[in-house]
Amino acid sequence: MNKYISKGEIIKVMRKKGYKFFSRGIYNLNIIGIRSNNSQSDKFDDEIHVLFTDDRGIERHEIFACTTDPGKHWLLNPMNRKGTIIMVPGQYRGVYAIGLHNRSRPTKSYRALEQVKPITYVRDNSKDSKLNFELYSDMTTDHNSDRFETSNSKTNIHRASKWKTLLNVGLYSAGCQVIQKPNRFNDFMNLCELQVNWGQGATFSYTLLEEKDF
Repeated sequence: MNKYISKGEIIKVMRKKGYKFFSRGIYNLNIIGIRSNNSQSDKFDDEIHVLFTDDRGIERHEIFACTTDPGKHWLLNPMNRKGTIIMVPGQYRGVYAIGLHNRSRPTKSYRALEQVKPITYVRDNSKDSKLNFELYSDMTTDHNSDRFETSNSKTNIHRASKWKTLLNVGLYSAGCQVIQKPNRFNDFMNLCELQVNWGQGATFSYTLLEEKDF
C-alpha cells in the first residue's frame, strides 16, 4: 500500500458506496480489505483494517498486511478450467464465521475465518502473473458471463506460514484473503473471538475496497 489510510477516510468511502459501518457495541468488528493498485501478483501488498470499539470504550484501528489476491502460482496454474478466482470488491454481509481453514485436510487444518455464504468473484484465465483487475473494473459488465460467479468457494481469511513472515504469497492464496504475519493473524483471530464473546454475533461481514477509492 502506497499510503496510510485513516479510519475517517475508510468511513467516508463506505458511506459514499452505501455500505454499512458498524458503530454500536463493544467489539462489533468492521473488517475491511483494501486492495493495492499493484497488479503484479505474489506480494503481500494489501491490507485488512479492523475498526471497532474495545471494552474500555476506546475506538481502535488495527491494520494487518495481507494479500486479497491469488498468488502467482495459481494464476499460472488455475485449479478451475475457467480460471483463478479474484474476489470482486464490495460488501458481503455475514459471509464468515470462526471455523477451519483446510477443513478437508484435518492434519493441516487450523482456526480461521471460514466462508459460510456466497461471495462474488471474477475468473482470471490469462495464465500469466498479472492480476487482471480490469475484468471487474466496469461494474456494468455482464455478470452472467463465464468470468463472473457468486459462490461459496471457501476463500477464507487465514494466514500464510505458521512459523515465519514470508515475502511472497506462493501457494498460500488461490483467491483467499491471507494475512502475512503469523503473530498478527493470531491477533486478528483473538479480535474475532472477542466479537463472539461480547455477544455481537457469530458471523462476520467483509468489505473489500480498493486503494484507488481513496
